[in-house]
Amino acid sequence: MSTFLAFMFALMLLVSVHEWGHYRMALAFDVKVLRFSIGLGRPVLRWRKSSPQQSQETEMTIGWLPMGGYVSMLDESQGPVDPAERHRAFNRKTLLARTLIVAAGPLANLILASLLFAVTAWWGQAEPVAILSTPVAQSVAEKAGFMGGELVTGATLVPPKESEWPELPSTSIASYNDLHVMALEAARSAQDIVLEVRDPQSPQNAARSIRLPLEIAQPLSAVDKLSPLVLWGFEGPQAPAKVGRIEPDSPAARGGLREGDRVLKVNGRDIADAQFLRQIIRKSIDSGRAVSLELVVERGGQAMVLDLQPLVVSQAGTLTGRIGAVVGASPATVWVDHGIVESLYLGFQKVASLTELTGQVIYGMLTGQGSMDQLGGPLAIADQAGRSASIGWTAYVGFLGFLSVSLGLLNLLPLPMLDGGHLMYYLWELLTGKPVSSDWMNVLQKVGLVLLLALMATALVNDGMRLWR
Repeated sequence: MSTFLAFMFALMLLVSVHEWGHYRMALAFDVKVLRFSIGLGRPVLRWRKSSPQQSQETEMTIGWLPMGGYVSMLDESQGPVDPAERHRAFNRKTLLARTLIVAAGPLANLILASLLFAVTAWWGQAEPVAILSTPVAQSVAEKAGFMGGELVTGATLVPPKESEWPELPSTSIASYNDLHVMALEAARSAQDIVLEVRDPQSPQNAARSIRLPLEIAQPLSAVDKLSPLVLWGFEGPQAPAKVGRIEPDSPAARGGLREGDRVLKVNGRDIADAQFLRQIIRKSIDSGRAVSLELVVERGGQAMVLDLQPLVVSQAGTLTGRIGAVVGASPATVWVDHGIVESLYLGFQKVASLTELTGQVIYGMLTGQGSMDQLGGPLAIADQAGRSASIGWTAYVGFLGFLSVSLGLLNLLPLPMLDGGHLMYYLWELLTGKPVSSDWMNVLQKVGLVLLLALMATALVNDGMRLWR
């Protein structure tokens, strides 16, 4: 029930804000708004909102199907208009006015997302401590001298050819999220990053600086942007080597592992963290066959020895070991909050980053370079809404911000049924000096409807496949 309520609130809020953007911009250009509807289908609630100053009398409705909304405006293309009110018809407004009215919906969603992210930044939230995990073997980080367990307290971006950097500004690192942002900026600007690190057990001791050169020659992928520190060999913050969910009839289950076990040694080697354990499991292969693993685990305060026989699976053409269990517990966290001005900046920065990332993902799906499996429908959204709400209100507000960005950008797709399609019509009008003909409009509307239905069907199929798995 909580999942349903969280989903419904998210949907109603984001749709309301989107349509409110169209509505307020229409009023600003003196367009007569006939109906403002949240939800589709037959209205279950309706009332009149009068505005004597603007001579408006808009019918406000709530439809029985809460899967969208619309703003109906006076328009000669929709039916006869009283000559006395033609100056207030949408189609009579300038190209700039029509463009701003259509763009106001997606823009309202992006502004809402910025404010929601700003609220979470101002209130504060628990973020992973910036303690580095064991770097991937033979990675840039390992070659630079990182061993894992270092506490990062500062970072400096350095041009690749710059041998000295004392005069360059250093940024304080309060959490792993801050480190993520600095790493992303380094990758985007093609700069090296110098990390100021300390011993987490004795943070008062003097820091030392270690330089991480950037060794990539191709543009960042969507995955790299989600976790840019992977470029140097770090797969996340340091986390305890504890066992999480175990798949039935997996090597972990057959070997006697239990959820909550902490792995101390593997084949006589001390395990520093979850990342080091994952590396050993992945490399438990010799000549294409799995190598048996002897684990020393701590359970209920006692040590015990278990033998596991990993599976060998092919991942992206490479053989890797698997035990069928989640490896790693939640990392240590620190509470991080910000001032109001900084929070507003971080909110807009987050929206800009998500916009770029979402645009890249959408472009990849449209060009065939990405997978359509990334699409999620109402079931996936409802599931994420319930999960985030169960974590806490800040997680839920952050989810609302992410969803608001997605909704705003989705509506900007150049499909005739969406706001982006109307903006394409106006671009054509700007370039040619005349609007798209009604015949072409009808054809494009039908094509847009088919494409939109195909998109929705793909999302629903993906939802079903996730439930089946």
